[in-house]
Amino acid sequence: MSIETGMRDRNMVEHCAVCKRRELFIRKDFPQRLGAAIVIVFGLAAIYAFTFNVLIGWSILAGAVLLDLLIYLVIGKVTTCYACRAEYRKCNLNPTHEGFDLATSEKY
Repeated sequence: MSIETGMRDRNMVEHCAVCKRRELFIRKDFPQRLGAAIVIVFGLAAIYAFTFNVLIGWSILAGAVLLDLLIYLVIGKVTTCYACRAEYRKCNLNPTHEGFDLATSEKY
């Protein structure tokens, strides 16, 4: 049985199928552009609201925090390769893979 067959049977990523490297990390599967858009929209709305009422401005920022918390709780995780940034979704998370490590990332 090949390594790829074993990975398919367990539905778990052990190495990158694209570049064959074994250094992978787990992160939240959230589009960064959407996150930046949320920060910009809520930030601009808060700045505008602060000119009229400080309480409304702070309420808008609190709404952004609550939206961020909700997204964090709902969104899944993805396994990503350090070298080629290939992403693996809808598979079991490998317990040997950890969160992003800057030192490992700098090697690539």
